Order: sequence, then C-alpha cells, then structure tokens
Amino acid sequence: MKKLLPLFALMLMAIPVFAQDHKQVHPVDHVLAAANKQAKAEGKNVMVMFHASWCTWCHRMDDWLTKNEQGKMVAKSVVIVHITVLEDEKHKADENPGGAELLEKLGGAKTGIPFFAILTPEGKMLANSNPNEDKPGNIGFPVEKDEIAHFIKMLKIGTKLSGDQLEAASKSLWDNGAQFRRG
Repeated sequence: MKKLLPLFALMLMAIPVFAQDHKQVHPVDHVLAAANKQAKAEGKNVMVMFHASWCTWCHRMDDWLTKNEQGKMVAKSVVIVHITVLEDEKHKADENPGGAELLEKLGGAKTGIPFFAILTPEGKMLANSNPNEDKPGNIGFPVEKDEIAHFIKMLKIGTKLSGDQLEAASKSLWDNGAQFRRG
C-alpha cells in the first residue's frame, strides 16, 4: 500500500493541470444565444469582442472595461461577449467554433483584433469598429482622437448612455491612452 501512495498522489496532482488545459469552449451560436437572451431581458444590446490570448490591445481593452470607472460604466451598458479567434497553434483549441466566420460576417476578417461589433438581441449589427465602410480598418483599443470618436459613436448608437456619460468615457479613453499614443 505504501508503494501506491506516491503514485496516487502524483495522479491527484495531475488532475488540476489536465482540467486547466482542457476548458470547455462553446460554439459562437451557443455563446450568442445566451448573450441575446440576457440582453433582451435587460433591455440592452450585445457587444461582441473578438480577441486572442496573445493580443496585447485586447487585454488593454479588457482592463479598461473592468478596472476603470468609466470603462465599467460602458461594460454595464451592454452585454459583452468575448469570441476567441486568430489564436496561435498552441492555443488553437481555445478558439470558439464559428468565430472566424462571425468575424467575417461582421466586417472584421481583414482588420485585426480587438474587433468589436454591437448587435441587437435579435442579431442585427448596429455598429462595428471599422470606421471606414469603404475599406477594411479597425480602431482596436481606441487611443487616438479619431479612434475614440468612432468608439463613442458606436456607444451612442448601441447603448443608452447619456451625453455626459459618453463624454466621460471619451475623456477616460484619452487619458488612459496617453501612454500608448503614436508620436
């Protein structure tokens, strides 16, 4: 019995590692159905955020939405859904099935990430983070004046935030983005 104890202990230590590496990834249809149901019940729209584990700008946007007062206000005004796409080979299994197709459908296939779209609970797109309908583009995590203006325009279309709240979000993004601005 004493010989089996080290083997049993080793097996128990391996279980959490195995569980961490094999999280359940839901197909896009499943994720959106749950978000749409919640959005409808709360009288909100859905903000779809396309991201990947390696994407620094995606993490910066998540930090702004979860750690910044105005970002939290924005996050509460929509139902946010993260769709994992464009992962490296090591994390390919973390991608949401159907994510690449949804990214293309919403206009972000050639734009980079983070890419955002605001949808009604019925799935109609109200706005996306491509500021130019004529060619692929993306504001990503908005730090430049034109990027912030487009993000605020998206929020004006897709949320019930007041003018003062939108102005506060704009100022917060500008202040937060100073360390990342070009030139």
